[in-house]
Amino acid sequence: MKSINTITSQTRKVSLILQCAWLLIVIASFCTTLYNEKNISKHIAIAEAETIFKRDQLFRFWSTSHGGVYVPSTKDTPPNPYLKHVPFRDIKRPDGLSLTLMNPAYMIRQMNEQFSTSEEPSGHITSLKPLRPENNADQWETKALLAFEQGKREVMEFTEINGQPYLRFMQPMITREGCLKCHGHQGYRAGDIRGGISVSLPMKNLLEHSQKAGRFLALWHILVYLAGFFIIFWGRSVVTRKISERDRALSALQESEEKFRTFAEFTYAWEYWIAPDGSMKYVSPSVERLTGYQVDRFIQDPTFIKNLVVEEDQQKIHDHLINEVTDEVCEFDFRIRTKAGEERWLHHICQPVYDSKGNFLGRRASNYDVTEKKKAWDQVNTLRGFIPICASCKKIRDDQGFWNQMEVYISQHSEAEFSHSICPDCSKKLYPEFQPDEE
Repeated sequence: MKSINTITSQTRKVSLILQCAWLLIVIASFCTTLYNEKNISKHIAIAEAETIFKRDQLFRFWSTSHGGVYVPSTKDTPPNPYLKHVPFRDIKRPDGLSLTLMNPAYMIRQMNEQFSTSEEPSGHITSLKPLRPENNADQWETKALLAFEQGKREVMEFTEINGQPYLRFMQPMITREGCLKCHGHQGYRAGDIRGGISVSLPMKNLLEHSQKAGRFLALWHILVYLAGFFIIFWGRSVVTRKISERDRALSALQESEEKFRTFAEFTYAWEYWIAPDGSMKYVSPSVERLTGYQVDRFIQDPTFIKNLVVEEDQQKIHDHLINEVTDEVCEFDFRIRTKAGEERWLHHICQPVYDSKGNFLGRRASNYDVTEKKKAWDQVNTLRGFIPICASCKKIRDDQGFWNQMEVYISQHSEAEFSHSICPDCSKKLYPEFQPDEE
């Protein structure tokens, strides 16, 4: 049986493995959740960039469908020099107010310049052949426009602008019939990719929110890990205590069993224990000395003992087996025939066995070899009754009619032995010359 120290050491190892496994689970959960949180921030940024692109695109389509929009010509909204080729670029109302035509790119650029800040997303219409030089594509936009000509329909990248995190997002603009009013002279046809709308989305606020969420997730996972750690530690303490209690109980039981087996297996008598269902729970090795049969024969067949009982005692054994469940203590003698054919007398004594709760566990029995005692008793019995003895010489007549010396007769019918001497009276009678003088 393993010692308590060994069990405690093993429990500590299992606890350490569980703690490491729990730590890895918590770390994996934290990393996965943090990764998902960052992905959510990216998806939000992409969705917002797509919304800005669609807003500018819809505004462009609306303006194009109306051929542009006339607004008062002012210092902030001067006539577009890149639309000189467009008829009626500038007109006057009957009241003399000068109006100028604003094409979609002009309107979107003015909105972004006047109403957007550095912390807000902005859109930029650009092309490889822009009308306005200021609308030239930068290096990143140029790569995106070239990718559009190769069939790509979307380009995005998380990068930095002036040291700040940004999402750059761009989709192409497809030339429509209304676009040819301003760009037809550039050789575009309906369906051509004329350029694209580039969206620059600041990521600072989203990343700050993601970092706050990451700190909250870290704190939450630390608390979860500590809770699991203490549960594992508490569980180890409980398991160690239970195992220690069980170990002590098993140790006591083993010690008790060892004492029983030492007593039972080295006893001279044939000891056995019959369970309530009739099976043999234990048979002592001494059974082989008394019967000539090995222990396994009786374990495998609990009724084998019936085969050994001599015919005259069969009924006695049968009645005992029927009543042994209710009998408290039973004691009697019976005869068996050993494997070698020898007849032996056994003295049987048995009693019921109960546990501490009073549950019946079967019967414990002992069979003692009393063959020699029986023989001696039979010999003693032969000297009982009337014995014919001579009144003079004290010889005894045997069953054949012969007269024998008393000591010879008794020696033949018992285990008694004689030694001869002379009593004082006979000594005086037979050897008077050797008697001391009496004064």
